[in-house]
Amino acid sequence: MSKPASITPDALRVFVYDTLIETGRPPDARDIGAHFGVTANDARQAVREVSIGKTLLAHPETGDIWMAGPFSATPTSYRVAGRRTSWWANCAWDMLGIPVIVGETVEVQATCTDCGAPLRITVDPRTGPAPDAEGIVHFLVPAKRWYDDIGFT
Repeated sequence: MSKPASITPDALRVFVYDTLIETGRPPDARDIGAHFGVTANDARQAVREVSIGKTLLAHPETGDIWMAGPFSATPTSYRVAGRRTSWWANCAWDMLGIPVIVGETVEVQATCTDCGAPLRITVDPRTGPAPDAEGIVHFLVPAKRWYDDIGFT
């Protein structure tokens, strides 16, 4: 089965990211279907089949959007709060990418995976975290292997 003609990968990507940036959550299949004039099942199929790298990923069970890098559709240990809304980041690396995409300074609220202490880091979209920000980001899995099991990474 192929994507309905009205849902191109570019149009789907733009709709997903516009919705995420504005609301803090990705559109679900009903939202996508309503926007493109197709059924929710057709929308899920389009999400599953979209071929824009590893940017937009369908949840393996539901077919709804699971990740739209660097955003997560489900709660994680990385909450990124902006002026208008907040978002979940997939990982520590992605928490630094969200301010660049949304174009605003954010406060990242994370939890130290070593000791469980709460971390708050202000991140500027142009300069990154302040030089005096506390914390260390450790990547357990080498970057070239992140997509071997993206749910774990």
